[in-house]
Amino acid sequence: MPDGRTLLESTLALYNGFESVFLVLRPEDNDWAQGLGGCTRVFAAEAHLGMGHSLAAGIAAAKGFDGAFVALGDMPWVEASTLGTLRRGLNDHCAIVRPFHNGSPGHPVGFGQDHFGALMNLSGDQGAKVVLDQNRQRIIAFDVVDAGVIRDLDVPP
Repeated sequence: MPDGRTLLESTLALYNGFESVFLVLRPEDNDWAQGLGGCTRVFAAEAHLGMGHSLAAGIAAAKGFDGAFVALGDMPWVEASTLGTLRRGLNDHCAIVRPFHNGSPGHPVGFGQDHFGALMNLSGDQGAKVVLDQNRQRIIAFDVVDAGVIRDLDVPP
């Protein structure tokens, strides 16, 4: 990144104001992840089987919290004001909060504690899509001007 930090370090820095940050990694990532501060490393032994397994491991680590945000490590452009809006919106155990930019769904997505069981049972490479699809009525959509919620390394600006 222009400031000398890695993409992941820049993304993690966005979440400094959160009570806890869990970084889900593959076990073989332990060596290079040693230097990452401001987060608790969670190792997903079955990460090679798909994103669902990584998500399940992260949510299991956050089990004692009222809610959790699922953020992607390659999205350091989300604005602090957007994160604040989403955090304030996740005030109900059964809520799901999701930012939308120009009609496109973005990240991070916040899940109230009522969804943790379903998230911890994820497997394969579907991610949280199945939980979102099954709980459409509980999604609180936030239309934001922040294009950072849809911009990631895999998608050119």
